[in-house]
Formats: sequence, C-alpha cells, structure tokens
Amino acid sequence: MGDTLNLEDDYMSGDDYMLEHDMNPDEEEHVGEERVEADSVASTADKRTGKSTGKRKRSRCWKNFEIVGDKLDDGRNNLRCTRCEHTYCLDLRRSGTNTLLRHMESCSKTPGSTPSCGNRKLDMMVFREMIGLAIIEHDLPYSFVEYKRIREAFQYANSNIEFWSRNTAAADCLKIYEKEKLKLRKMLDEVPGRFCLTTDLWRAITIEGYMCLTAHYIDSG
Repeated sequence: MGDTLNLEDDYMSGDDYMLEHDMNPDEEEHVGEERVEADSVASTADKRTGKSTGKRKRSRCWKNFEIVGDKLDDGRNNLRCTRCEHTYCLDLRRSGTNTLLRHMESCSKTPGSTPSCGNRKLDMMVFREMIGLAIIEHDLPYSFVEYKRIREAFQYANSNIEFWSRNTAAADCLKIYEKEKLKLRKMLDEVPGRFCLTTDLWRAITIEGYMCLTAHYIDSG
C-alpha cells in the first residue's frame, strides 16, 4: 500500500521539534505567558456580551484597572484606573499590558508607586520664600541653600531650579520680616480698643540678649 503512513519516518518528538526550529523551552514558556496575558482582556470583554472563553486575567495590573463598556469596533477597550480614574483606550491583543503597568508605577494614588513630578514650571520667587520661611522657623544658617546635598535634592526634585547664594537667602528673610511687620501693624490698627504690652528678657548661653514683646488685646470678634 503506497499511501500507508510510515510512523517511524514521520514521527517527531517535542524535543526534536524545538531543536529543528531553534526554540528554547524557557522562551517558549515566556511567549505563551505573554499571549495568555494579552488575550485575557478580550475574554473579559467577551463576558460582557455573553461569550466566555474561560481565560483568566493574570497580570497584576488588573488589581487597579477595570474595563469600561463594550469592546469598540476597532478592537480596542476603554480601561480605567480604579484609584485615580485615569482612562486609556488600548488594543491589548497587540500592545499588551505594559502601558497599564507603567501607569501603576507612577500613579500617585497607588500604594508603593513612585509618582513622577516631571519638570513642571517652577516659580523661583515662591520657592525662595518657602525656603526663607524654613530658615527662619527652624533657625537654619543662611548657608543652608549652598549645602551640596541640599542642592542635589533640589536638582532631583526639579532640574530647572536656579540656585542662589547665602546673601540672597539673607535678603529673602529680611523681606519676609518686613512683610510680616506690615501685616502686624495693619492688624493692630484694626483693634477697636486699647492693648497692653508685656516684655520678657533672657540671655542665651552665648551671652546674646533677647527680648520678647507680647501684645494683649480684645478684637472686634
């Protein structure tokens, strides 16, 4: 019989097949996992229409994302982050879940994520005033703004930052003092009655003398 199949000649084991096609078993397993992960999204959309493929969503991104509505005509799905409500429209059969995983790493509302602040426009005058207030409140030296590690931290937070010297920091603190003095004077001008002043004197361990002036009054409230 000329049409009889010769099993000994045509039979090929799984190992022989992989050797013939130069396939690594580990690579074959990895490819299979990626295919299941991408196809799992389609199975979720199919469940909305009554179809069931039996495939499970295996990627960790599905802890934070959900499919919104039905699949679009072009094969894409609307996906929404359940924490920050950000939405994507993706064809996960082609693009996979990499976009969703990257979002999880930068989402500010996802525990354990590293939010990306980017290089947003920085108002240097506002930032310098904030540092000046920190110098006054925490009794920091003016040279604080010139510390190497502090400048590295500023540069890391925003690469567009412009550094300033200790003399500029001292001038900023003086401006804050003048502004606060005007606010205090305006507040005292609005006092309807009289006010009483008391003083407190003390001397620091460095033999520097200090005086604290306290005003007592009844406001209009």
